[in-house]
Amino acid sequence: MCELMGICFSRPVSAAISISEFAGRDANNADGWGLGWYPDRSAAVIKEPISWRSSKHTHFLQSYPEIVSTLYIAHVRHMTVGGITSHSDTHPFVRESGGRDYCFAHNGTVISVADVLPLGRFRPVGHTDSEDAFCRLLAAVETWPDGLQDEANWPRLHELLGMVNRCGKFNCLLSDGESLFCYFDQNRHKGLTWRRFDVETRRTEKFSDNEMKVEVEGRLPADGVIVATNALSGDGWTPFEPGELCVFAGGRLRYSSHRAEVVGASR
Repeated sequence: MCELMGICFSRPVSAAISISEFAGRDANNADGWGLGWYPDRSAAVIKEPISWRSSKHTHFLQSYPEIVSTLYIAHVRHMTVGGITSHSDTHPFVRESGGRDYCFAHNGTVISVADVLPLGRFRPVGHTDSEDAFCRLLAAVETWPDGLQDEANWPRLHELLGMVNRCGKFNCLLSDGESLFCYFDQNRHKGLTWRRFDVETRRTEKFSDNEMKVEVEGRLPADGVIVATNALSGDGWTPFEPGELCVFAGGRLRYSSHRAEVVGASR
């Protein structure tokens, strides 16, 4: 099945952070890869329906220092729904709503989401259950005053994601350009975990068994969080609870549907 990775930092960081280690996961997820980030309010996406290792784009991404962002969503795909691999079926997906670009990636398989959520004005371009679910989720979110920019709507998003989850296996990453919304399947499909990452000086950071390079643009220090289907190093990772929604913004955990004490927000 597919694997997810999300990055949320307090200051813009280079895409080189942890991408190299994450890319190694494509051996079992060779049907496509994609990387989304926010140069400003708009989302940028590069994706291909081939393996990460066989792409010339990925070598460019890891050596081009001008790609910096506080938010990234990455995905490597093992196709379960859709026909022949195609660009349109490759994650992440992007849609505009309320003057914001929303970026979304999913692993798992959901069926009959139409039974619980209407499609609304958004239409899938490809043929995946993932893009269809994204369109239906965003149609619901855009009816809420201030959308996901209002923290009071984050519990509503958790309920909405739970509805989709009841239609199958569902892990997802979603961003509105300010926050990173991460949901873990209520039946523990695959996995989802996160780790704090602090950069105090311009240097190479190392975990216990894997080197993870960070380049920070602007004034230090920078606080950050990395979310991944599976831990990218040996220790320091916090597993999500089944059915948990975590919201990260400014490099910190701002909301959790399952944790009582969260910086900047209450349960």
